[in-house]
Amino acid sequence: MIGFGLLPVLVLLVVLAVLVGGVVLVVRLVRRRGDDHGPAGDGASTSAGHAVRRFFQYLLLLGLLVAAASGVSGLLGRLLEPGAELVRDDAGLALQLTFTLIALPLWGALAVWTDRRLGRDPGEARSPGWAVYLTLAGLISLVVAMVAWHGTLLATVGTQDYRGGQLATALVWTLVWAGHRWWRRGATPTAHLAAERLLGSLVGLVTTVAGATQLLAASLRELLGLGGETLVGGLPAALLDGAAVLVVGAAAWTAYWLLDTLRARRGTGWLVLVLLVGVAGGLLMAVVAASVLGWDVLVWLVGDPTERTATEHFAGAPGLLAASLVGLLAWWYHREVLDPGLRRGRTEVRRVYEYALAAVGLVAAGAGLVMVLVTLVEAIAAGSDLVVGGSALNALLAALVLLAVGLPVWWWHWRQAQHARAAAAAEELTSPTRRTYLLVLFGVMGVTAVVALLVLVYQLLEDALAGGIDLETMRSIRFPLGILATASLLSAYHWTVFRTDREDGARLLPTTAGTRTGHVDRWVLLVGAALDEDGAAQLRRSAGVAVQVVRRTDRQPAPVSLEELGGAIGAAPPGDLVVLAGDDGLLVVPVER
Repeated sequence: MIGFGLLPVLVLLVVLAVLVGGVVLVVRLVRRRGDDHGPAGDGASTSAGHAVRRFFQYLLLLGLLVAAASGVSGLLGRLLEPGAELVRDDAGLALQLTFTLIALPLWGALAVWTDRRLGRDPGEARSPGWAVYLTLAGLISLVVAMVAWHGTLLATVGTQDYRGGQLATALVWTLVWAGHRWWRRGATPTAHLAAERLLGSLVGLVTTVAGATQLLAASLRELLGLGGETLVGGLPAALLDGAAVLVVGAAAWTAYWLLDTLRARRGTGWLVLVLLVGVAGGLLMAVVAASVLGWDVLVWLVGDPTERTATEHFAGAPGLLAASLVGLLAWWYHREVLDPGLRRGRTEVRRVYEYALAAVGLVAAGAGLVMVLVTLVEAIAAGSDLVVGGSALNALLAALVLLAVGLPVWWWHWRQAQHARAAAAAEELTSPTRRTYLLVLFGVMGVTAVVALLVLVYQLLEDALAGGIDLETMRSIRFPLGILATASLLSAYHWTVFRTDREDGARLLPTTAGTRTGHVDRWVLLVGAALDEDGAAQLRRSAGVAVQVVRRTDRQPAPVSLEELGGAIGAAPPGDLVVLAGDDGLLVVPVER
C-alpha cells in the first residue's frame, strides 16, 4: 500500500504530466490547423496558439524551477548540516530526491528548448509570457535568498543556531537569481524588465530602511543606557539583527537600484517609486515618528504620563528618533535624485513633488485639527476617559504636535504651488497634477465626511432611543464630530480652489472653453523636435492643442520653430496628429486614438 508521505509526490507528478501533455497537445493542434488552412490561416489562429503555448510553457517552467531549487537546496542543506544523517528523514528526503531527480532535469530540458526559441524567434523574447516569467522568477528568488541570507548572517554572529538548510537555500536561490538576471537579457526589451527592476528596487529600499532604522535604534538604546540583553562581544541581539537586515537590503537595493534602475528611463513607474515611495514615504515616516516623539516629550514635561520613570516612558524614543532620521535621509536622497527634474523650471515632476509633500503635511495637520476638536468636546463634556493613552491634556498635546509638524510642511509646498499658479496661470491650470490633487482631496474628504456623518447620526439616534441624549452622548460622538468638521472644512476649501481654477481657466484658456461648445480638442504627439517645456507651452497656447513631446533615441533632436509647427498643425485636417521632425522638415500624420 502506498504511504501517505508519497501522496504529495504523486499529485505533483500527475499535475506535471497534465501540464506537459497540455503543452504538447496545444502545439500539435496549432501545427495541424496551420497545415489544414495553409498560409491564409496563419493570422489569428497562430497568434492564439502561441499565446496558449506560452502560458503553459512559462507556467510549467516557473513551477519546475521552484520545485528543482527546493529539492537541490534541501539535499545541499543535509550535506552542510553538521552531524546530520542522510537517510534519517525518509519522507523529506524522498520529496527532495524527487524534486532533484525529476523536476531539475525537466526544468533543464524545458529551459534549453525555451532558450533555443528565444534565439530563433525575436518575437518570443518580446512576448508578455517571457517578461512575466522573468519578473516572477527574479522576485521569488530575490525574496527567498534575502530571507535565507538574513538567517545565515544571524547564525554567523551567533544570535541564532546554525542550520545548513538556510545556507544551502541562500546559495541555491542566489544562483537562481543571478542566472535569471543574465538569461537572454540582451534580447529582452528594456520595457519588459522594468517591473522586476522597480519591484526589486522597492524590496531592497524597504528592507534597507527597516534595517537602518533597527540598527540605529539599537545603537541609540545602547548609548542612552536603555539596552537589554547582550550577546556576542557585548553587542545586543537587536543591533546584530538590524545590521543583518541592513546588509541584505543594501545588497538587493544596490543590485537593482544603484547599478540598474537609477540610470533607467524616468517613466511613470520610476517616478512613482521615487516620488511616492522615496520622497513622500520617507517624509511621512519622518513626520509620524517625529510627531510621536514630540508628543512623548510634551506629555512627560507638562502632560499626564502613565509611566512612573523616564526610562519606562521613553523606552520607545530611540526607535522613534531612528525612524525620523532614516525617513529624512530617504526623503533627502530621493529628492537629490529628482534634483535635475526639479531645477528644470516648472515641470510635472516638480508639481508632483510639491503636491505630494503638501498632501503629507495636510494629513498631519488635519489629524491635529481633529484632535483639537475632540479635546474641546471632551472638555465641554467634562469627561475623564482616555483619549490617546492619557487625559484630555495629552490629547491636546498630540493635536499641537501634529499641527506644529504638519502645517509648516503643507504651507510651504502649497504656497509654492500657489505662487506658480499666480505667475503662470495658464500652465498651472492645465496641469493634470494640480487637477488630480484638488479632485482627489475633495473626493476623499467628502467621502470621509459622509461616513463620519452616518456614524454621528447613528450614535445620536441610538442614545435618543435608549433614553435620552446627555453628556455621555457628547463624549461618544467626539471623534465622528471632529472628523466630520475637519473633513468638511478641507473638502470645501479644495472645492473652492478647484472651482476658482475652472472659472479662471474658462477665462484664460478660450480654446479649452470652446471645446464645451462643440469644437474639436486636438492632441498632437511631437516626435524628434528640439522643443523644451516652455516651447511646448507656447505651442499649446498659440495653436490650442494638447502637445506631448517625445525624443528619438537614434538621432539628435531636429531644430524647428514654433511658427513652422503652428503652420503645419493648422494646415492638417481636423483630428489628432503625430508630427515627425526630421532633416527634410515636418511630416504630419493624422491618427485616431
